Amino acid sequence: MSAVRAVRCLPFGLAGVLLIVAVVSSCRGVSRIAAGNDDRASVAAAAAAFVATVGTYRPEDVDSYVARLAPLTTGDLRNAIATAALDPSVRGMRRVAGTRIESVSVTSRSASVATAAVTAVQSRRWTDAHAGPQSEQVRQRTNCQLVRVDGRWFVTAIELLSEEPAGPGTSD
Repeated sequence: MSAVRAVRCLPFGLAGVLLIVAVVSSCRGVSRIAAGNDDRASVAAAAAAFVATVGTYRPEDVDSYVARLAPLTTGDLRNAIATAALDPSVRGMRRVAGTRIESVSVTSRSASVATAAVTAVQSRRWTDAHAGPQSEQVRQRTNCQLVRVDGRWFVTAIELLSEEPAGPGTSD
């Protein structure tokens, strides 16, 4: 009789064990997803900071422009930025640009490499010698390649995918 009872209880015992395994597994999965979301947020923040910084400048900040970009980059991009020289005519034209991030999407990510698509609106103002004050707004879509170094994400490459008018440009 006890053997028959044991056989009848076996499915319930197995179901209980499977339920416990499922609960533990889902808790671990939720933890991994939460950690992954935090990591995606870090990738997105790094990409957005770089795009906003690269697209924002004022004539009086030309000398510090490269210094602001360096801490956001690594590798060949950092080397290229370090050796870049800004056109001196930027000061004469009084070019000013400000960039606002519209959206960031992490399109791929592994433990050490990621790609993010960034959409930003850049507002530009300058003075043309013949036409006077000018302005325009453009929407830029870019892809940023990032790598993780010592737990932080840095941009290693940026690709401008498109640039289109985002609002009315005006002559002041």
